[in-house]
Amino acid sequence: MGSAESPNKPPTKLAALASPAEGPSDGRAWQDLWSFKMVLGVWIPILAIGLLHYGVDAEHSWAHNVLRRLYHLPIIFAAFGLGMRGGLLAAAVVSLTYLPHAFLHIGHLAHIDPAGPVEKALEIVLYNLVGAVAGYLADAERRRRAQLRKALDEQRSLQRQLVRAGRVAALGEVVAGIAHEIKNPLHALSGTAEIVDPLIDEDAPQRRMWDIHLTELERLERIADRFLSFASPSPLEAQQLDLREVAERLVELVGADARKKEISVVTDLPDGPVLVQGDRDQLAQVALNIALNAIRAIGKQPGTIRVSVEADRPYHGTPMQSLRIENDGPPIPPEELEHLFDPFHTGNEEGTGLGLSISQRIVEQHDGYLEAANAGLGVTFAILLPKS
Repeated sequence: MGSAESPNKPPTKLAALASPAEGPSDGRAWQDLWSFKMVLGVWIPILAIGLLHYGVDAEHSWAHNVLRRLYHLPIIFAAFGLGMRGGLLAAAVVSLTYLPHAFLHIGHLAHIDPAGPVEKALEIVLYNLVGAVAGYLADAERRRRAQLRKALDEQRSLQRQLVRAGRVAALGEVVAGIAHEIKNPLHALSGTAEIVDPLIDEDAPQRRMWDIHLTELERLERIADRFLSFASPSPLEAQQLDLREVAERLVELVGADARKKEISVVTDLPDGPVLVQGDRDQLAQVALNIALNAIRAIGKQPGTIRVSVEADRPYHGTPMQSLRIENDGPPIPPEELEHLFDPFHTGNEEGTGLGLSISQRIVEQHDGYLEAANAGLGVTFAILLPKS
């Protein structure tokens, strides 16, 4: 399942919540050294300058002076292409290329470079110094660009969150008004039904239609209640609690239904308490809603739901307490990922599309984050809460 965006945090992949981005592997680094850009901009120029340097007679001192300094160009190119690693490597290759030309006074190489030994030694030092400094600056510039890109992504995410928060707030007011208008006639209909119900015999031909009438009234009441829950979430009754208790309560609530559908529910709980400040019933409601969605997603085939709790899970540099609910059902289609927590968005024909949206608002009331990803067994939801 692709990551769903939490409304007050930049979108992330669940798999990346605790792990910083890794640099290139050693194998990839060697491939980069021999990329077309590096060969054309570094290795061929070093070879060409070296051949010219060795081929110029000693009396052309001006040509040697120019060629010695031309070596800096591929070093700088390598540094800006691969950072300090590339700059130092290119500088080392240049130094080894120039060293016989400068100091090996044998055969046709004797006194081929008219410069003095101190000047030539300083030239080699300068090659390596230029490679190190240019590489350092390139790495620093690359890090700065990554920081700016991250800040820009966060700013865009914040803008989307503000827009979404405004839409949800406005939608909540409309839904609350509609739900109240529906509830009023529903109360009247329910009262009338209580009076009429004893008047219809169980064996009467009208009884079946009447039972359907009563069932639909109850369903409308449940839908209206869910609309009101979305519009006006219940106030928190926060207290310190162990997140393992929420996980154990969830297993009790879904155990019977899961066994009936040949779905195994396994737990992975730490030995010590995982403390958070929250409302036990509301957190259990969130976990139950996710687990019931998982059961529906798995469908008729046997499957697995894993409930795990983890303490001090790093999340954007902050340790959070984590309750993860994984299932091996099908992944969420990419086109649904962006709207996973949107009100009235549902992949279930019988649902209202408010379950995950209400769950997210409950988690937000706890100053936490609800996220999802195609990870773990197949699909993973994570409830992340501040440490108590």
